[in-house]
Amino acid sequence: MKVLAISGSPRKGNTEAMLKRLLDGAKSKGAAIELVLLRDRKIELCDGCDTCWGTNKGCHIMDGMQPLYGKLFSADAIVFGSPNYFSNYSGLMKLFVDRLNPYCSPSRFRGKRAAIVCVGGQDLHHVKRCGQALQFVVKELKMELVGSIVAKAEKPLEILKNGKVMQQCFGLGEKLAEA
Repeated sequence: MKVLAISGSPRKGNTEAMLKRLLDGAKSKGAAIELVLLRDRKIELCDGCDTCWGTNKGCHIMDGMQPLYGKLFSADAIVFGSPNYFSNYSGLMKLFVDRLNPYCSPSRFRGKRAAIVCVGGQDLHHVKRCGQALQFVVKELKMELVGSIVAKAEKPLEILKNGKVMQQCFGLGEKLAEA
C-alpha cells in the first residue's frame, strides 16, 4: 500500500502537521508514505486549451506538475490537504486540481482511496466548506472517500496542541492503509 499526501499550504503549519500525523498512522499499518508540498513545486496555471480532455495523454505544460503524475498513478491512496481560504481550498491546491484535467475522463484515479484534511482559523462551518469542495474533487475523480477531517486552528502549528484532532488524523491514516 502506498499513501501519497498532497499539501496545498503555502507555509509550514497546521495542514502539514495534520498530514504528517495521518501519514504516521498509515506507516504504522505498513504503508509506504510520501508527502508532497505543493509550495516547493512550480506549477503553472492550466491554460484551458482543453486538448487534454478525454485523452489520458497528459498536459502539454512542462513544469513541476509532470513528476507528480507518476506519483499519483502509482499511489493506492491519495490525501488532499489544504488550509481553508474563503470557505474553499487554497490557490496552490486549485492549481494542482486543475492540472488533473487530462486524467479525469476516463478517470485514471477510479477506485483509488482518498482522504481529506482541511484546517483554518475561521468558524468551523467555513472550514467544512473547504472539505466539501475537496469532496467534490474526489467524487469527480471517481475515488473512494475513506474519511475527512476538518479542524479549527488560528496560529501556525496550533493544531499540534489539539490531541483529539491529531488522534483522528492518525486513525484516518490507519484506516486509509488497511486493505
